[in-house]
Amino acid sequence: MDRVSWALVGTSAFATDWIARGIRLARNAELVAVVSRDPNRARQTAERLGAPLAYTSIEAIENDRVDGVAIVTPNKQHAPLAVAAARRGLHVIVEKPMAPTVEECVAMIRAAREAGTVLAVAHCTHWSPPVARARELVSEGAIGEVIEARIGASFDSPPRGYWRQTDPTEEGGGPLFDMGVHAIDVLQSVVGPISEVAAFLDHRVHHYAAEDSTTSLFRFESGAHGVLESNFNCGQNDLEIVGSEGRLQSSAWLGREFSGDLRLLRDGEEERQELGAIVVYEPQVEHVSDCVLSGGEPVISGERGMLNVAVIRAAIESARSGRVASVRIG
Repeated sequence: MDRVSWALVGTSAFATDWIARGIRLARNAELVAVVSRDPNRARQTAERLGAPLAYTSIEAIENDRVDGVAIVTPNKQHAPLAVAAARRGLHVIVEKPMAPTVEECVAMIRAAREAGTVLAVAHCTHWSPPVARARELVSEGAIGEVIEARIGASFDSPPRGYWRQTDPTEEGGGPLFDMGVHAIDVLQSVVGPISEVAAFLDHRVHHYAAEDSTTSLFRFESGAHGVLESNFNCGQNDLEIVGSEGRLQSSAWLGREFSGDLRLLRDGEEERQELGAIVVYEPQVEHVSDCVLSGGEPVISGERGMLNVAVIRAAIESARSGRVASVRIG
C-alpha cells in the first residue's frame, strides 16, 4: 500500500472545502468516503467531492475499503467518534481541539493504543510557514534565551447560533477551544511546555453562552512567560517571541492557504524571512499518512493534543477560581 484511504466524517463547509482538499492534494492519500448521519447529505457530499463511498456512521464503514477517518465535527463529538473509529481498527485525524476534557483525551489515546492505530490531532499550524521558521530559529539560538512570547488568535463572531457560541466554554465552546488552542500549540511547540496559567474569561461584545473574550498568562517550564489573547469579537493574528539576543515578529502567523510573514530583529537590524505559500492541510495529511504507512508516531500526536487541552482546562480553572492554576495531566 502506498496511499491511505480516508473517510471524511462531517460535511461542514470547512470539512469539504479545506480538509477534503488537503486529503486530495496529499501525495500519499485519497478521499474515498464521506460520513454523515443524514444519508442524503452523505451521498450528495460524496458525489460532489468525487468520493465513491457514503456512510451514515463509523460502524458502517467497510474496513477493506477505508483505512482511516478525518473527524471534523463539533468538539463534543470528537472523543466518542475517535474511540469508535479506533475500535473498528481505523486510523484517526481528529480536528482540534482534541476534546473538551483531558479525561476524554486519555480515553482516545488508550483506544488507539489498544487497537494499534494512529491517532493524530489536526494542529495544522505546525506547518504554518511563519511558525515552522520561528521554531527553527529559536532552536538554533537565533534570539538567545526565550524570555517571553505573545500571541493573538481572534476573529469577530457575531451571534448566529453556532455550537461554538452556544456550547459553554467548559463544554468546548468559545475562542479558547477554537483559535486559542492553535495558539497554545504554537507556543508549546516553539517555546516548550506550559506549567502554570492565570486567565480571565469575560463577555465584552457578544453575549452568548461561551465567553467572547479571553486573556491568559503562562509560565513555561523553562521559566519564560507567555500571553495569549483569543477573542470572538475582534481580529488578531500576531506573534512575538522575545529573546535575550533578539526577537521574532509576525503579523500573520495563522492561515489556511498562505505564506504569512516573519521578521527577525537582532543587533538593530531587521531580517525578513523568506517563506513559501502552502495549503497547511496538505503536509498535515501527508505526514499522518506517512505514519500510517510506516508505523511511525505523528508529531501532532494524541499526547500533544492532550497537553494543549490541559492548558485550556487550567485557564478555565484559573478564571473561575481567581487563582493561578497548574497544568495537570491525569
